Amino acid sequence: MLHSRLCPVFQVSNVSGENLNLLKMFLNLLSTRAPSHQDEPAEFQIDDTYSVPGVGTVVSGTTLRGTINLNDILLLGPDPVGHFHPIAIKSIHRKRMPVTKVVGGQTASFSLKKVKFIKG
Repeated sequence: MLHSRLCPVFQVSNVSGENLNLLKMFLNLLSTRAPSHQDEPAEFQIDDTYSVPGVGTVVSGTTLRGTINLNDILLLGPDPVGHFHPIAIKSIHRKRMPVTKVVGGQTASFSLKKVKFIKG
């Protein structure tokens, strides 16, 4: 019986890693199942912050909605008194590779222009 849904099977070795590259390639090609809400204002949920020597402040997390492009100006906050501060996106990385934009549903890391290390 033929079904409209297919489930690929990958024969991967946990010992040698054989065919692991094929599984990774397949997973990277899959689109997100959640709607990306690309037409809405951008919202990024920060999960962690880092201070990288020579780079500055880096934040990582998930783009909840909208599209975030390289050099976009976003609002960071709220701070302890409830204010939001404009910040510029200096670089965007997904899966350790530089990209020019991210959309809702994608995880990413951003290096921020002229922001002191934030740890809360």
